[in-house]
Amino acid sequence: MARPVMLLALVCTGLFAGFCFCYAFAVVRGLARLDDRAYVVAMRHLNEAVPSPPFLVVLAGTALLPWAVLAGGFGDGGSRSWLLGAAALCAAAAIAVTLLGNVPLNARLAAGSPVTEADWHALRQGFEARWNALHAARTALAAAAFGLLAAGGLK
Repeated sequence: MARPVMLLALVCTGLFAGFCFCYAFAVVRGLARLDDRAYVVAMRHLNEAVPSPPFLVVLAGTALLPWAVLAGGFGDGGSRSWLLGAAALCAAAAIAVTLLGNVPLNARLAAGSPVTEADWHALRQGFEARWNALHAARTALAAAAFGLLAAGGLK
């Protein structure tokens, strides 16, 4: 039972870390080149498209499966258990940043009603830097979760 759960945990955390990495190094950089109105409109569309059923399965798997691996006896009581515990904590932190940081900012962006160019600019200014900082944090945490989980699985 432990091996299939470990494999699923690796797949989910790897997919989430890869999604975050690609978003950080491709999507964010592309969005940065847009004017304020185009940026807000594009980000709103992305925020509507991302939480699809496959993404939510990966998100839930990233949140839960590293803990299942740890609880399911894959650890050895020594360094492997420490690696798996650290992986579970990093995964939980990445999900917490998403749900407590990025998602509320996305909701605020969606609720804005800009009319003038100054409104579009203000909406972007109140969103972009903070969202990108949170995304960088969750990207690092997701990558760490994946790496630690892989290291614990290989040990």
